[in-house]
Amino acid sequence: MNSRKKKAVGLSLIMVIVLVLIGTFAWFTSTDNVTNKFKTGALPDGSVKIVEDFEEPDGWTPGEEVKKEVGVLSNSDTDVVVRLSFKEALQKMEADGNKLKQYAFDTEQNDTDLVPVPSIDFSNNGYDDPANLGLTVSGLPADVTIVGKQVFTNKYEFALYRDVSGTLYKMDGDFSYDLQTKTVTVSNVKYLYYKLGISSDKDWAVASHPADITKSALDTKILLGYSGDVDSGTVTTGKWAYDANGGWFYYIGTLAPGQTSPLILTSVTLDGSADNTYQLMDYSLDVRIEALQATEEAIDGGGFPGIPTNIANAIKATL
Repeated sequence: MNSRKKKAVGLSLIMVIVLVLIGTFAWFTSTDNVTNKFKTGALPDGSVKIVEDFEEPDGWTPGEEVKKEVGVLSNSDTDVVVRLSFKEALQKMEADGNKLKQYAFDTEQNDTDLVPVPSIDFSNNGYDDPANLGLTVSGLPADVTIVGKQVFTNKYEFALYRDVSGTLYKMDGDFSYDLQTKTVTVSNVKYLYYKLGISSDKDWAVASHPADITKSALDTKILLGYSGDVDSGTVTTGKWAYDANGGWFYYIGTLAPGQTSPLILTSVTLDGSADNTYQLMDYSLDVRIEALQATEEAIDGGGFPGIPTNIANAIKATL
């Protein structure tokens, strides 16, 4: 074999060795990926519902107790634990001492802060149309009604009001009458209004929680009546416990599907000592509830933010 052939054979051997080496260190890669999905269950809206027996009073008067029975119904398909709190709103009129302050205007007002002063129905007290008394009236605005009553032989009493869609509102004015001519003259007619005072509201679950739960947090003349299943100072299984530091009532136990809790409220009363400044008052008491699945994990995991440890432990002991 000549030297050229020897060189060719040598190069071929070198290439084979290189290819063998390359084949020795080459590899295939393989990858895999698994996605693990975690989907939670749910406690849908409507799983718990406030149930109450309440009829809005028509003209709440001092000393009147209004039935307001409030409990919680579970519509969930699993056991739940619940807590409840109140939110109040109060609107009163401006006061002048122990009575409402009246504002007099020459014309009818459309200011939403003004409320017309209600009038009694004078016909129930023997007042009549002056024409039926043999009197002629002058100076009376078209939208105002005058009624009169003879109280002595030569003495009459008069009153003004206006009728707006069947509701009577008080008016004011000056009266002069001449018994010789049988005439009554009306002058200086005024439209009378009360004015809205400063409104207030209170969410019990926000700062400055009320300690005395028997009274409204907005007005001590509004009294809240509770059932015997509410303990404000102790934690008892099967009853509601109040946390004065958080403003929440906790039911110490669980509600099974379809179960209704013991009542929390039974009545709301306007104290008998409430004076005339409580006329035309507008008060509302809203009840709100929160529910969790009845598990230790839900309670310990912050499902009820701010729940006191002793109340949390008492509820968990009933699971």
